Amino acid sequence: MADLDVVAALIRKRAELADLIEHQQKEQKEIKRLTEVLAHIEATVTLFSPDFELRTGAEARPVRNRFFGPGECQRMVLDIFREAQGVALSSRQIGEALAARKALEPSTALIEQMQKNALNVVHRLQRTGTLVPAGRDGAGATWKVV
Repeated sequence: MADLDVVAALIRKRAELADLIEHQQKEQKEIKRLTEVLAHIEATVTLFSPDFELRTGAEARPVRNRFFGPGECQRMVLDIFREAQGVALSSRQIGEALAARKALEPSTALIEQMQKNALNVVHRLQRTGTLVPAGRDGAGATWKVV
């Protein structure tokens, strides 16, 4: 008789565990579905507001450049191209010219930072159709005014 009690208890325990497993599997499927929905919503938010920081729920602020005021770098880059009189320039050449215009000591790190600033501006001007790629030189890609 004791054996039957043990078997009945084990059968009840098995049924309980099987229900828990089934419940957990359903929850995992629901979590997967909700994760996919969340990814779609985040992608849609990014389409409408690329600067929106999804993790904090606030718009990301543009990082302030310590070398240039708002729009100053772009104006300087356009001046550099205007003074080049149609000659194609590389980002390195533009970076060196920016450092010279700002009267900064032309260290390697500074030139690299100026080159990054120049590339950001050049890519923006390329998207607007102001600059076009002009090929490559020893320093890399070059651009010229349309």
